Amino acid sequence: MTIPGLLALVCASAFVAADPAGAPAANDPTDKTVTTVLAVQSALQEGREHLLHGEHRAAVSVLESQLPCINGNKVYLKALEDAYRGYIKELRLAKQDADAQRYLQRLLYLDKGALLDRSLTGGSATLEASPVAAAARIAAQAPPRTSPVVRAKSQDDRPEARHIQSGPGREDASGLLARAQREFEDKRYPEARRLYEQAYLADEQTLRGCQDHRDRFGYCKLAWVVEQVNQAAQHEPSWPELEKEVKAAVDLAPRLDDPAKKLLARIRDPHPSTLTSAGRSDSVIAVRHSERNAQGWYVAESPNFRIYHKQSPEAAEQAAQVAEGARARVQQKWFGDAGEVWDLKCDLYLHPRAEDYSRETGKYNSPGHSTMRVENGRLVVRRIDVHCDDPNMLVAVLPHETTHVVLAGAFGGQLVPRWADEGLAVLTEPREKVQRHLDNLARCRQNNELFHLKDLLLLPDYPENPRYIGAFYAESVSLVEFLSSQKGPQEFTLFLHDALRYGPEKALPRHYNFQDFNDLEQHWFQSAFNNQRASTGTP
Repeated sequence: MTIPGLLALVCASAFVAADPAGAPAANDPTDKTVTTVLAVQSALQEGREHLLHGEHRAAVSVLESQLPCINGNKVYLKALEDAYRGYIKELRLAKQDADAQRYLQRLLYLDKGALLDRSLTGGSATLEASPVAAAARIAAQAPPRTSPVVRAKSQDDRPEARHIQSGPGREDASGLLARAQREFEDKRYPEARRLYEQAYLADEQTLRGCQDHRDRFGYCKLAWVVEQVNQAAQHEPSWPELEKEVKAAVDLAPRLDDPAKKLLARIRDPHPSTLTSAGRSDSVIAVRHSERNAQGWYVAESPNFRIYHKQSPEAAEQAAQVAEGARARVQQKWFGDAGEVWDLKCDLYLHPRAEDYSRETGKYNSPGHSTMRVENGRLVVRRIDVHCDDPNMLVAVLPHETTHVVLAGAFGGQLVPRWADEGLAVLTEPREKVQRHLDNLARCRQNNELFHLKDLLLLPDYPENPRYIGAFYAESVSLVEFLSSQKGPQEFTLFLHDALRYGPEKALPRHYNFQDFNDLEQHWFQSAFNNQRASTGTP
């Protein structure tokens, strides 16, 4: 089989992205550009202030005024979405249904899931005039797809049935492969990759039995990796996940080994930071020191943290730099900007030793923890406690706990589900620590300890049975990394936002090509265990 241009695709495309020096320098901004940007930022700030005071009509007015100039700014559109929601509810309460309907139609451009919120629709049947609403009504009348009703694994569950879901059988694989081949020949590689993955799930033996299909599937995998590398300036991918995907491609198509090696060399290079200058981790943060307080703590303050310590000023400054850098990286990677300075600073307590930490906090056998409290939809407490005798305090513990406090204030007064909270936090740690959790997946699978994803995503907190804590962390980290590798980290946070509003199963098809928990589990399982097998060389 001939696969034209693969070497050019992998080498030229990837290295164009890797060498920004070859790109033309941007022109200096004109006065008009500066004026436009300032107007947009001013409108966003004013709109947010109106939202904080519950002035939704005013927020809508000021935010709509700059719509032609925002160039798809997701933060701006999110603020406008919130303004529409509040204003529509006010109009419904005032019985101004015609105006409410008009603004609802605008909201639907930003969030089709608003149709599911009766406080916005008012139970109105006039939405049936909208094709989107009609589709939602038809879907609601259709027989529901069944998802497995499961719990945390018990001893009598069969491990071989863990990932077997209702889906296409052997007779469907040939049809999927034929469609994948047509998409491939039309050079629609992302769609071909998706169809090949479905065929692989349906009947791995049929796909592996045809070398032409294996070559095409491997090509599509490499093409996807190249796309992720080329988009690294917009959102940093999971480099280890890309490396696994390249190895899986070579496992399918050994003839792609040479271009794969070149791509692996690019992936393993030191990766340029995608942070803006405001969010660079190596920038020096100003820290102000105060005298010892009545409780015996020295106090140091950075823009977002108030550090209580009994160490040297240099130790406090080092902790401040790490915490501020971790906060900036989390904001940039998952939310697309460095974030505004917190009005509510995070209190960071640096306990000298583990026994001091345990005596002060009542926590034992822990390297540290974070505390957040929400009252009336507002975050009122941000606090981190760590002890300085832990050798990983600066490199892993503090970035992990900082991630928790960033997430606590990023979703409108709601706390993210525990699986996402821990999965995101672990991913800020050094890669060898992340890999320990991922390597633990296979052991958890052998011990019948894995959760079905429906159970994991609906779990309100940590598992009550300590036996499943290891599986909870391993699966949470793997799932967050898997979802964020699909369309980037910021799409994952948008998914979390909608999951908090509508539930995770309704949010899945809005952000990913997964129709329900069952569909997600099959694709995640394939990625987690087949890629793991390819990366370790196990048969």
